[in-house]
Amino acid sequence: MPSSSARARGKAAFFPADYPKVERPRPRGITHVLDRLQHLSAEELEYLSPYFDIAKIGWGLPLLLPRDRIRQRIRLYHDVSVEVSTGGTLLEYAVVHDRVAELVSEARELGFDIVEVSSGIIELSQAQVDHLAETVRDAGLDFFVEVGKKDLQHQLSLKETNTQIARARALKPRQVIIESRESGKGVGIYDSDGAIKWDWVRSILDENPADELLFEAPLESQQVQLLRELGADVNLGNVALSSVAPLASERLGLRGETFGTIRHARAVRGPPAAKFLYFLLETYRGLDQTQLAHMSRLPRRTVQSALESLRRQGLVEEAISLHDSRRREYRLS
Repeated sequence: MPSSSARARGKAAFFPADYPKVERPRPRGITHVLDRLQHLSAEELEYLSPYFDIAKIGWGLPLLLPRDRIRQRIRLYHDVSVEVSTGGTLLEYAVVHDRVAELVSEARELGFDIVEVSSGIIELSQAQVDHLAETVRDAGLDFFVEVGKKDLQHQLSLKETNTQIARARALKPRQVIIESRESGKGVGIYDSDGAIKWDWVRSILDENPADELLFEAPLESQQVQLLRELGADVNLGNVALSSVAPLASERLGLRGETFGTIRHARAVRGPPAAKFLYFLLETYRGLDQTQLAHMSRLPRRTVQSALESLRRQGLVEEAISLHDSRRREYRLS
């Protein structure tokens, strides 16, 4: 209980009295967990459930357990309002064995909410992907479309990745998943050491809304970097169950890596130049037009136009520099 002095001053208790309220389905800031059939308890899930949204029973793991066990496991998640997805490998297995209709029908009967459509192992034409998405939708289930290849030696180019994302978005899935595999190395937006290829990320986000994408980020270091650069509301997938609480604390800026630095995403409309200048001002705060033109390598006229767009949206304000009263600099509103 708060002390009498704290109550007298009208201050709220420092420690929360209850779990945070969560909007379901959460529109952004989604945490998508990889379930490896590890031990689960109702008590553990109750603690963690406000901080993740979807559990994917990965690969073909649902085929390792009797139907009743899978149904029971899904019910554990549903009891705490967490949705459950199949993995893309399971659907690809069903395609190879000509059992897609059976998979989709039985997945719904068992309680799965979402089916992941992917071509990470086998090659599927766009017409086949379209048909799979339609089959899932007709069964009353939601779906993800995953873009990317699992084979380290046969990765998509950036251009192919953007093309496939655009085609996937046209199908209106819950989100488009950017493949990383469980290792987070040598696949998609990650190099062979697991470092993020930021040129890829920026290109993808230049062409696609962030809330329609879900970046697989199995390593906690990758999660931190994506949060720091893209904001607290970035959608992250392939998160280990043991990483749910650490990731939640990172989103809130409660760990050293994000303390005082985490950004909460705001919708920025307009051309890519406006979004890029907004990113620079988020990162470096007060900058004048000369600094922005130098850092962005954009023409001065483009910088002026982008700043005016940001000002009209109420995202940026002009102020006198604290260091030089002759300079006008720009800061986030």
